[in-house]
Amino acid sequence: MSDALRILQRGYEMLWREDRVEDALIGLDPEFEWVVPNHPDGDVRHGPEATIAFFRDWIEPWEELRVDWELREAGPDRVLAIHTMSGRGRESGAPVEMRIGQLWTFNEGRAVRMVMYSDVDEALRAAGLAPKSPAQLAREGFDAYRLGGIDAMLQTLSEDVVWEDDPEWPDSEIWHGREGVRHAFAQRLESTTITPELEDVVTRGGRVLVLMRWTAEGQGSGAVADQRVGVVFDYEGELVKRARFFLDQDRARQAFEAD
Repeated sequence: MSDALRILQRGYEMLWREDRVEDALIGLDPEFEWVVPNHPDGDVRHGPEATIAFFRDWIEPWEELRVDWELREAGPDRVLAIHTMSGRGRESGAPVEMRIGQLWTFNEGRAVRMVMYSDVDEALRAAGLAPKSPAQLAREGFDAYRLGGIDAMLQTLSEDVVWEDDPEWPDSEIWHGREGVRHAFAQRLESTTITPELEDVVTRGGRVLVLMRWTAEGQGSGAVADQRVGVVFDYEGELVKRARFFLDQDRARQAFEAD
């Protein structure tokens, strides 16, 4: 746990469990910025005193307010706090529940900035903690192979990945695990140099269809041929769980659409 995370955890305990607002906030950096985008009174409050006043105004309309939080490190000097807040309006009595994100920045052990997000997904993106989409993962896998070869690409596969050759490929096989995939690539490309070019990426849930143009050059003959291929990837988390390779893009599309 970083120092920043420990400091913030203790601060929230004082705020939400001990009702010690001033004690929690008075130690902020003198140039601290409390940023609430699109607030009617302006986006930014400067310094501890202004932050304490804003905070008091913010919680005053609530009654029976309950706040729980989750802290996630977003780098050595940044922490994302995700709050779940529930209570009742002091005047209306109406129950209210909301989730917000607060992205804190620290410098030499003191908080220097907080940006509030009403959309937690936006807060995760700002903190660099949002999960990557399957399309992003597929593009990163393609770039890994293009720039770093098979060793780099293997890191985008799960340990127990299943890699299936095109059923119409002579001597097609099903390969298991990263080392199986390494062997497959070594066997299929031992006499050919492939230069891949990404043409399209199509997603559906956790499945991705990657369409590529391969320029193949025979290492002995020097003959060059173009091949348009497709791969259907199934993801589990951020790693490929299953890959089905097709020498023909139409068959790849059919397999993708049939699932």
